[in-house]
Amino acid sequence: MDDLVNFKKMLEFFVHIMRANNNANSEEFYPNEIKSGMGYQGKNFQKNYSEWRQFSNGHTMDVTVQAGFPLFNKSSYLHWSDTGANIRVHWNQNKTEIASLQQWDNANNKWIGKEYSVDELGLFDGNEPNDLLSDLFHDYEQLMLIELESRRGGGNMKATELAEKLKQNYNLILRGAPGTGKTYLAKEIVSSIIGVPREELASSDQFEFVQFHPSYDYTDFVEGLRPVQINGQVGFEPKNGTFKEFCKNALLQQNDQFDSFDNVWENFINNVDEAGEVVIPQVRSEREMTYSVNSNRNLKEENVSSVHTLTKENIFRVWQGLKGRESGGHQSRMIAVVNYLKDQYNLPDYDMSHGKHTGVNDKYYIFVIDEINRGEISKIFGELFFSIDPEYRGVTGSVSTQYANLFEESEKFYVPENVYIIGTMNDIDRSVDTFDFAMRRRFSFEEITAADSQVMLKSDEVKRRMTALNDAIISPEVSLSTDYQIGASYFRALEDESKNIGVDELWQNKLKPLLKDYFRGERNAEHKLEILESAYFMDDADDSSEG
Repeated sequence: MDDLVNFKKMLEFFVHIMRANNNANSEEFYPNEIKSGMGYQGKNFQKNYSEWRQFSNGHTMDVTVQAGFPLFNKSSYLHWSDTGANIRVHWNQNKTEIASLQQWDNANNKWIGKEYSVDELGLFDGNEPNDLLSDLFHDYEQLMLIELESRRGGGNMKATELAEKLKQNYNLILRGAPGTGKTYLAKEIVSSIIGVPREELASSDQFEFVQFHPSYDYTDFVEGLRPVQINGQVGFEPKNGTFKEFCKNALLQQNDQFDSFDNVWENFINNVDEAGEVVIPQVRSEREMTYSVNSNRNLKEENVSSVHTLTKENIFRVWQGLKGRESGGHQSRMIAVVNYLKDQYNLPDYDMSHGKHTGVNDKYYIFVIDEINRGEISKIFGELFFSIDPEYRGVTGSVSTQYANLFEESEKFYVPENVYIIGTMNDIDRSVDTFDFAMRRRFSFEEITAADSQVMLKSDEVKRRMTALNDAIISPEVSLSTDYQIGASYFRALEDESKNIGVDELWQNKLKPLLKDYFRGERNAEHKLEILESAYFMDDADDSSEG
């Protein structure tokens, strides 16, 4: 019965949030969460339901809400934290509020599952869980078990296998022929590890995705200067790049009390940003400091001669009773901010009994770099060559970054132990030669072959056509390696009825131009193309000759 009671409480909480999300007066319900319009993961709400989320089956439940959207929004759900089994609340065609128990059907690209009337579930009545709610819970448990079993046996076995490889090696590159679904597989790996459906990864703060290209550089990835307006004038301000910001967020998450602080900080920063400034009295003096919000969503105090910045990390450390910066600089300012958050935003005291560096070791943060070899690797990573080494994760891999002197805290940077990197790489891309050998040894490489990618196809006829072409590519007459075989992504168009692409059109518009590029500059290029065309159309030619 305890599990049922907990489940009822969790579902009541979720329905309450979703009703607030769609209520004309939503500020009456969780105003700071809902009004912000941001996507909120379970961690931001966990303090409200922490006593109900543990179940006797050994799994936990969480709530994910994408604020500001109607009840049928698919980005909001109650879910078992390590599976793709979700409950969603929305309106059906009769305008009745329903709870849908759903799982993602990869074959048909849609959500499937049972529906239950919210009114009939007996929520908010103060009574013991009724029979319908009991049925829903047991169905939900079974769905979770099916999802877990699918991942172990009948699901994407390659993704499951590579997820374990990533956990062991920290850095993984998926390499292979064009169209083998490397990017798709990378997201499948992330989904299997962090427990968020692949199509909803974008709303998870445990996932980040970038694509390298020739103009991508260190300032995009690590840190650099970005133009800002200061007192009506255009100036430049140091700003964290995508990877550094991701690592900082992952580092904060290693402390299991960060959630409490994060909720308060985000509320505070949103209010300061909206108001334009905040005045905070100093400790042990009558002086007041005026702060605004900078482009990194940190506090900045502007004086005539300088700009002092107080970061989220600084304030979090001071809340724990530590120095905000290694140098001890501006400690009194930071203590004043912490006191202000306690007085005005009900920031609780830090629980020293938990320790100052309590870890949450099972929360993975995964950074995906698509087309990793298309960027100038040494230029983009800079000194992080050292920090991303699996043997130097954490403080032992600390480095001074190139723009450190422009950041007022000027502390060394490192990649936390809970950050993992997946790269994808097209083996035949002409920019592959720029991939630094020092970087190569820091990654584990996994080849994704054209044959591996056939799991994306359903039609035996399409698979046969793909196999015939790829066999011809590595035949003695053509003599290319398996690196040049063509993956299933190209052939999926033949199965997509909405695109209505035929065999001839696929050859003329997609396959032939790619193959011509393979043989650019060769004297017998036309002859090789004829061999490949014959292989691709082989059965069609046989059929016509029989007629």
